[in-house]
Amino acid sequence: MPSVWLNGSFIDEESASVSVRDTGLLHAAGVFTTMRAYGGKVFRFAEHLGRLRGSCQALSIPLENTDAELTAATGELLKRNDLSAARLRLTVTRGMARPDAGQGLRLTPTTFITATDLEPYPAEYYDRGLTAVLLDEQKLNPYDIQAGHKTLHYFSRLAALREANARGAGEALWFDVHNYLQSGSISNVFLVSQGKLLTPPTPAELRDPTIARDIPYRRSAVLPGITRAVVFDLARSMGILAAPAAIDVNGVLSADEIFLTNSIMGIMPVCRIERHAIGNDKPGPLTRKLSELYAAEVVKP
Repeated sequence: MPSVWLNGSFIDEESASVSVRDTGLLHAAGVFTTMRAYGGKVFRFAEHLGRLRGSCQALSIPLENTDAELTAATGELLKRNDLSAARLRLTVTRGMARPDAGQGLRLTPTTFITATDLEPYPAEYYDRGLTAVLLDEQKLNPYDIQAGHKTLHYFSRLAALREANARGAGEALWFDVHNYLQSGSISNVFLVSQGKLLTPPTPAELRDPTIARDIPYRRSAVLPGITRAVVFDLARSMGILAAPAAIDVNGVLSADEIFLTNSIMGIMPVCRIERHAIGNDKPGPLTRKLSELYAAEVVKP
C-alpha cells in the first residue's frame, strides 16, 4: 500500500483524508507544486519549495513546516514507496478556518506529499512533437490575485486540456485578456524566432523596468516554472539570447520552433498548431540541443 505524508505523519494512501470543512476543498484555497525524481532525488527541490513558499506568503496560506522538514519527509516518502523515478506533489491548503477571540480567524493548514511511479510521455511525442490548439473561448486574467501562482483552482485548465485531447492535441495554449500568449494549460511556452529564444514574462519579470519597457501590458498570469528557469540557464551557457517577450497569435504561428516545459515532460517540442506546421513539422535544432542539455542536467549528482 503506497504511503503519503500528511501533516507530519506517514500513513497509507487509502487512509489519508481531509476534513469536509477544509478550505482547500470548499474554496480551492491552496497551492501545490509538481516535481519529478530522478534516481531517487527530486530535481531542483529547493526551487520548488521557494516558489511554493512565495505563493503561500502572497495568498495568505500558512506553511508551518520548514524546508528541512519537507525535504526530509520527501526523501523518506520515496524510500517507503520504493521509488526511484517518481512523480511527486506537495500540496498546502488554508485548511480549517475557525473563529478565534484573539485573532478573529485561526487557520489550521493541511499539508501533504504524494509520490507515485512516473509515467513518462511517449517517446514519439519527443521525436515527432506535439500538436497544440489555440484557446478562443477562455482567457487568463492577469489581474486575478491567483495569477502567476500554482493554485488548486485548476478546473478550467484541465477542461481546456481535455478539449485539446479530444481534438487530437496534447496541449492548449492560453492567451490573456489582452490577447497575448501566456502559457499552456500545464506548461510554460518558449518560441524560437530569428535565432532568439522568447517566452512570455512572469509577474516578477514585469517588475523589472528593463523588461517592462518592451512589454505592452503590465500584468502577467505566467507561472515562474522551475523547468523554465533551467532553460534560461542552459541557453545562457550556450550563448543564446533568451528573453521575456510579448507574443501574439501571429508570433506563435510564425515561430521557427516552439517547445513546452514543465517538471514532468521536461522539454517537449510542439511541431503543429492545430493544422499549421511549425518549422519543418519536426523538432528544431535549438529544441533538440536544449533537450540534450536538460537530460544531462537532471542526472547531475
